[in-house]
Amino acid sequence: GERMEYLILSGVLLSAGALAIYYTHTQAYDRGIMDAVQMHKAGRLHYNTYLDDNGDKMLNIEIDPMEEE
Repeated sequence: GERMEYLILSGVLLSAGALAIYYTHTQAYDRGIMDAVQMHKAGRLHYNTYLDDNGDKMLNIEIDPMEEE
């Protein structure tokens, strides 16, 4: 009936919204990785790993500020 159609429609809209958000984040993430690779090549990005209080391996990233022209 009408209620079933409403449930299907709202499910489709929710899925579409979730996909749009996921897609946007994936693109932003890819762009972030590319930026990081370029900064690393330029010598601006330094990283090291360390263990936190629980013994979990953590990643520490430091980025040098852009040099003023």
